[in-house]
Amino acid sequence: SESKTAASSTKAAKLDAADFIAPLNACPVLPPAGAYVPKDNIVDLELSEYAGYAGIIVANGGLDPTENSVFFRKHGFKLRIKLSEEESWPALNAGRIGASATTVDVLAAYCRNFQVQAPVQLGFSRGADGLVVRKDIRRINDLKGKTLVTSQFTEADFFIRYLTQEAGLAVHMLATPASAPVPDKVNLLFAADAFAAGDLFLKELQAGGNRLAGCVTWAPKTTEVVEASKGAATLLTTNKNLLIVADILVVNKGFAQANPKIVAGLTEGALEGNRLVRDNSAAHLDTIAKAFKWDREKARTELAKVHLSNLPENLAFYSGAIDAAGSFSGIYSSAILVYGNLIDQPVDADRYMEPSHLKALQAAGAFAGAAVVGW
Repeated sequence: SESKTAASSTKAAKLDAADFIAPLNACPVLPPAGAYVPKDNIVDLELSEYAGYAGIIVANGGLDPTENSVFFRKHGFKLRIKLSEEESWPALNAGRIGASATTVDVLAAYCRNFQVQAPVQLGFSRGADGLVVRKDIRRINDLKGKTLVTSQFTEADFFIRYLTQEAGLAVHMLATPASAPVPDKVNLLFAADAFAAGDLFLKELQAGGNRLAGCVTWAPKTTEVVEASKGAATLLTTNKNLLIVADILVVNKGFAQANPKIVAGLTEGALEGNRLVRDNSAAHLDTIAKAFKWDREKARTELAKVHLSNLPENLAFYSGAIDAAGSFSGIYSSAILVYGNLIDQPVDADRYMEPSHLKALQAAGAFAGAAVVGW
């Protein structure tokens, strides 16, 4: 039985059920699909605070639409970038925004009626996604019977499910913070988004509670939680050596079908931005830092946690020439596997893959000299 001290601490730091989201037991249902229609020659793109999107921000010269961007100079349209940590899939599906960015595993989770095209891979997360835990937890198997908080059907959810599967552990979803954890599984509670998950874990740590053993989120929140915990939490593991979190551009399908030249421009512009950052990241740190409200050093640190993909790497990613574990279809299949019966109406990865613009760039000899340099 728990000691009086532990019980008192738990009571003092009782988790507020209102801060958590009830888990879904099937693929999320999105609103009916609608075609996005740009206004004033401006395409709306929603991104989150993540260094893996640095290339497209550099290509745009920041967040605001401008005639000085790669997209306007080479393709004749402007791009307006909004930053948000909310999952924008309802807005994207309904046509309220034209494009966003996500990871391949998310496409598998939103399998029912997600009407998008994925024309280009922006890059791989190489350490940006992480599992932050209490300092006494040393390995994944120590999480058996304990509870983590993350955001359902995001790359963070996929990451922890992948890790537990590799460790031979099962996952159990808890309905509320008051639900009893299952002793032989890793228990999951869900927050509104992955940054909120990090904040909830930190809040409980600082209040002296012991209900949550950790959180699964991504940088810079992983770093922020560890630093603010003042030694109470540690970054147990990241995806640095795992090619399982692949960032892709996703475009409203109705808009993409009606505007293939714009999608071709988004594809080439994203790759050009990636090239600029890969070739000389120091020259673009100010643009990246300003967009994300970071300083130059933080921008440099966060960029080290991602691999921005070039054209040959994209072609390998889509074709499967890369190691199967890190290809579009390989990651997609892994997501179907780890989510199990939560993916109640699975569809093939081909439904989303749209590499035609990449192949056109290859045929035109674009980005000559670029090569797969390793992930």
